[in-house]
Amino acid sequence: MNYITKSLKALILISVTLLSVNIHAQSDYFSKIKPAKKLSVGLNFGLTNSYTDAPQDNSSNSFGLGVKYSVSHTVGIRASFNSGKIVGNRSEELGAEDFSFENSFSTIDLSAVFTLGNVSFLRSARNLQYFATIGLGSMSNDAIGKYDDPNLNSSYDESVVFVPIGFGLKYNLNENFDIGLNTQFNFTSSDDIDANNFNIIANKSSDYFSQTGITVSYKFGTDKSQTSHLDWINPVESIYNDIDSINKSLKTLMADTDGDGVGDYFDKDNETPDGVKTYGDGTAVDTDGDGVPDSKDKEVFSMVTDVDADGVAKDDDGDGIPNAIDAEPNSPAGAMVDSKGKAFEIKEYSAYNCDNVTLPTIMFDNGSSKISSSSFAALYTLAEKMRMCPSLNVTATGYTRSKSGERLAWKRANSIIDHLEANYGIERGRVSVDYTADNDVDYASKRIDFSKSGK
Repeated sequence: MNYITKSLKALILISVTLLSVNIHAQSDYFSKIKPAKKLSVGLNFGLTNSYTDAPQDNSSNSFGLGVKYSVSHTVGIRASFNSGKIVGNRSEELGAEDFSFENSFSTIDLSAVFTLGNVSFLRSARNLQYFATIGLGSMSNDAIGKYDDPNLNSSYDESVVFVPIGFGLKYNLNENFDIGLNTQFNFTSSDDIDANNFNIIANKSSDYFSQTGITVSYKFGTDKSQTSHLDWINPVESIYNDIDSINKSLKTLMADTDGDGVGDYFDKDNETPDGVKTYGDGTAVDTDGDGVPDSKDKEVFSMVTDVDADGVAKDDDGDGIPNAIDAEPNSPAGAMVDSKGKAFEIKEYSAYNCDNVTLPTIMFDNGSSKISSSSFAALYTLAEKMRMCPSLNVTATGYTRSKSGERLAWKRANSIIDHLEANYGIERGRVSVDYTADNDVDYASKRIDFSKSGK
C-alpha cells in the first residue's frame, strides 16, 4: 500500500512539474525572441550590368546603404539607397549607328526580404542562409547618349518607377556582423534609361539593369543585453532546448542529496545532517524561532530569541531571568529577584506588615509543570512570608481557556504546593487553587500568580 501511495505521489509530482516547466519553457521561449536584435544596417559594393538597347560592354559599379527590420525569423522589411553608373554601347553591326551611353543613377526602394532555410525540424540554425527580395522603388536618372555625329547626342534626366527582385546568401560572422553576396534585377517602367530609343526591330519595350555585389551588415537592437539576432534564432531549436531543460528539471526534482525527504529543487538547505527534522522547504526545524535548530538547541522552548550559540537564553547577571525580559539586567551576584528580574531583600519578622504583602509570580516552561531553579528564590520568599504571617493564606491562580489548559494549571499549582510543604513545612490547606481566562496577562500560558486569600 505504501508503495502504491508513493508511486501515486511521484506521478502527481511529475505531472505538475511537466505542466509548470512547459509553461515556463513557452514563456522563456518568447522572452528570448521578443527582445532579440531585429535591426541591421549594411553597406553594399558591386557591379552593374545594363539590359538596354545598347547591350555591349555594359559593366560598371555601384554602392549602397540598406536598413533592415526583421519582423520574424523568415520575413523582414528593408529600405535601401543605391548610387552608381550603368553604361553600354551599340555598333553598326547591330543595324544602327555607333552609340554609347552613361547613366549616373540613384535609387531608393522598399523591399520585403524572405529568409529561406532558417527553420529546420531536423537540425539547428545554420550560419549560412539564402534569401530573396521583392519591392518597389524610384530611380533618378542622369543619362547621356553619344553618337559619332555630336548633333545626334541625347540625354534623359527623369525619375522612373522600378521593381527590384533579388536573391542571395549571407553568412553569420559573429553576434555583430554578417557578410553576404547578392544579385538584384531592377525592372524599370521606361525605355529611356539609355538616353535613347532605337527605331529598329530589336528595340526593347523597357530597360532594366542588375546589381551584383557584396554586403557587410551590422546587427543591433533596442535591448543591449541581447546578443542574438532574430534572423539567426531557430524556433524549432528553441523547443528542443526547452525539452532538454524539462529533463534536467525532472532529474533535479527527483534528487535528494541530504536525504531529508525534500527534493533538491525545493530544498533551501540540501546539506541537512542525517536525522534532523526539517520543514517543507528543507530547512531544519526551529520550534522556538531563536535561530538555532532543535538538533543543536539545548533550550528548545526558549521564551526569548536573544540566545547563545547553544540556543540558551542569555542571562548576563545570572539571576535566572533572560536579558530580553530582565528589568534589572545587572542585578548583584547572588541577589534574590522577582519574576521581572528586580532584586529585593528579605526583611526580619518584626518588619513584616502582614496586611500589606507583595506576592510573587512563578513562571514555567511551555507545556511543563516542573518548577525551574530560577523560581526557587521566589518560592523561598513566599514561604518566609507565610511562615512569618501565620494568618496569611494565598490563592494560586492559573490562566486557561480549555480543559487541557486547566489540567496543566492545576498540575503547576499542586507542584508549588508540594514544594512549599516538602521544603518549608507550609500546610497544604493554606494554599487554594483557582483558574481564570484572562489572556491580557503577559505570558499567561506560562505563569501562576499568588494573591491573598480570604479564608
